[in-house]
Amino acid sequence: MPTPTLHARLQALRTGRLDEASQRQLLEDALAEKAHSIACETADHLAYALLDAGRPAEAREVAERALAAGPDFALLHTLGLAEHAMGDSAQAIGHLEQALKQLGEPQEDALRAIRADMLEHLAILCRQQGKGLRAWQALEQAASLLASLDDHAGWLRCEIALARLLRELGDNTQSADKWLTVIEIARRAGRAEDEARALLELTEIARDEGHAEAEESLRQEAIEALVRARLWPELAHTLFQLGRIRSRRDAVWQALWLMLAQEGPMEGLMNAQAWLFMREDQKAKPEAAQVAAAVIAVIEKLPSSRPRHAELHRMAITTFLGCARLQGIHETEVIEWMERERMRLEDGIIAATMKMIETHHETGTWLFDRTTFLTAKSS
Repeated sequence: MPTPTLHARLQALRTGRLDEASQRQLLEDALAEKAHSIACETADHLAYALLDAGRPAEAREVAERALAAGPDFALLHTLGLAEHAMGDSAQAIGHLEQALKQLGEPQEDALRAIRADMLEHLAILCRQQGKGLRAWQALEQAASLLASLDDHAGWLRCEIALARLLRELGDNTQSADKWLTVIEIARRAGRAEDEARALLELTEIARDEGHAEAEESLRQEAIEALVRARLWPELAHTLFQLGRIRSRRDAVWQALWLMLAQEGPMEGLMNAQAWLFMREDQKAKPEAAQVAAAVIAVIEKLPSSRPRHAELHRMAITTFLGCARLQGIHETEVIEWMERERMRLEDGIIAATMKMIETHHETGTWLFDRTTFLTAKSS
């Protein structure tokens, strides 16, 4: 029987009142008294702390020290995490499999949640090691457990991982089925972000499979879901991708409008601008210079510490000067021209360009509800 002092020190450990040295001493004393459960709980607590501190080798040593006296599923799991952190995935997989075998098929919800967590970790390791079938099996088991526990977030996480794994394995049909499951769960749980991203994934599968009509329908559904989820950067990217893939200038104009309203990203703005004004005759149009000036204004509003800020700023100015030259403006007159045409940041060029896009003949019918975005932005 463990001495009362061991139990008292274990309680101090549980309440965060033991430092590292005291935890190590408790482990040694528990091992000496053959108090296996106390030794394993202490080792597990200490090993996790060492892992969090970036000391996986010490974490593994602590776990192995306690496991030498007998198995413990929680500590085997922790040992596997330490080995994974050290790059020894093969050993980690073996110890996670041992932990699952020892834990068995528990009936208590708390233990079933722990089993699901271990299965998810196992799937991650197996996927990295190219063991696709075992990763798939582990994720299916984890998803089933989490669904039975009404853990919608965890269930979604596993189903998303399964959908992606099946896509990697070349099974687009089963991957699509999994994405449909994700959408169903997301809608039931009111998780609009997961629904929107699943629809985007389904759109990509439809495109890869050559189902043009399904792709267009899913893309529009995804756009509507992105609006509901308030995922504005993803919406802008989706609109730009639609325009680029289908050569739809309306979608790119709308993507540009959305990026101007969000004042970024810089790369996205410049990509949309470059796509809309690829040819010399397009760059010679007045709206080309206006868009170029608005892009410069956005970049100048952003902190100069942003990655590639100086480089993109130079590129934006070069593009603007090229538009000015094609419109007959000499480089010595550019500043006066910008002042006269009200194309500076202080003139409200960003808002003016957004207004121009709203009435531009190439913008066409809007693919998303601008009112929702403007309402969300103002709030």
